Parts: sequence; C-alpha cells; structure tokens
Amino acid sequence: MSDRTSASREDSPTRFNTRSFPLPIHPKLAKILEDEIRKADVPEGKGLVLNFRDPHYSALEGGYHPVEIAVAADGSILYVTDFLYLGQPPYAELVKDLDFDASLGLFQQGGIDFPLEEGAGMFELWQHNFCVYYRMGVFRVEVEPL
Repeated sequence: MSDRTSASREDSPTRFNTRSFPLPIHPKLAKILEDEIRKADVPEGKGLVLNFRDPHYSALEGGYHPVEIAVAADGSILYVTDFLYLGQPPYAELVKDLDFDASLGLFQQGGIDFPLEEGAGMFELWQHNFCVYYRMGVFRVEVEPL
C-alpha cells in the first residue's frame, strides 16, 4: 500500500460517505461496513459490494436473510438489499425482500416500489436488526469489486 493510501485511510474515519445516502445510516452499521472493507483490503477508488450470508439459510429451514450492500467508487452507498427465499423447495427462489436504492430513489418491499423516504422507518428497524445479527456472528462476509 502506498504512503498516500495509508495516509488517506488514517485521515478519514470511514472510506465511504454516510451522508450521501438519503436515509440516516446508524453509526453501528457504518462501523460494520468500514471494518469489513478494511479487513478485505479492497483498493481505494474502487466500488465494491459487501455480501453478508448466513451459511445455514435455506428455503426449507429459514435463517438469517442474505444482505448485499453496494458502495460506489466515490464512497457513496448505492443500495442496501435484503433477500429471502420465496416459495417451497424445489421451486423456491431467492428474491429481494427489502431494497433501499439510493441510485434510483426507491424503497422496494415485496416487489412494490415506493419513494425511498417512505422506507425510512423500515430502514431504521432493518439496521437495528442487522447490527444485532452481525454481532451474533451469523454472517459470513465477502467483499468484492463492483
């Protein structure tokens, strides 16, 4: 890692801009994202996708929903998506359950689009639950380039 990159990581507490997301980002969620990005050592200036997966989650047994969070190269959070299995095996499909998409300005629940601001209460609740599940250690985390 270059001195310039090291210095920029030390100068700013996060690698992404929580203020760019139209809904409030809880500091606990911001810390989780920053910690996972640091652990992954993804190059600066690249967009990335964080995937949080419960390895035991299945259509038959249930479990903790998979979550995907995309961060643009400029540090803005593009979307937060929570997935679930819909249907019964062997025909169950992994589909979006909740989607908070800043790039489109939409909140989606159950396949229905709403203005993002209408999802504010749900996003606050979702963040609380996600942070609790994360602290419980239920997720395996992968960070990949966008």
